[in-house]
Amino acid sequence: MNFEAFNNLELIPRLLKQVELMAERMAKYAPPITTKKEVAKFLGKSERTINNYIERGLLKDGYHFYRKNGRIPVFIEEAIFKFRDELYKGIAYEEITI
Repeated sequence: MNFEAFNNLELIPRLLKQVELMAERMAKYAPPITTKKEVAKFLGKSERTINNYIERGLLKDGYHFYRKNGRIPVFIEEAIFKFRDELYKGIAYEEITI
């Protein structure tokens, strides 16, 4: 058994603390992504494009957003992060196959 690997175990608590500090800073300084304007900026699209995504069902009510007062969409950040990954994965694929 290689005992050399155990020499660095004391680093784990320090690394965890650094990760926690980074997460706190990110939450503090990163803008929320809950409005249509913020989502458009995050995705590099226009608000009209976001409306089109909603109308076409690419952004799904109840998954990507919910409606406040039955009208105004409030976006769910984690779902928007996943949507962006899928959106740009598709674009990268299209560029490669052209």
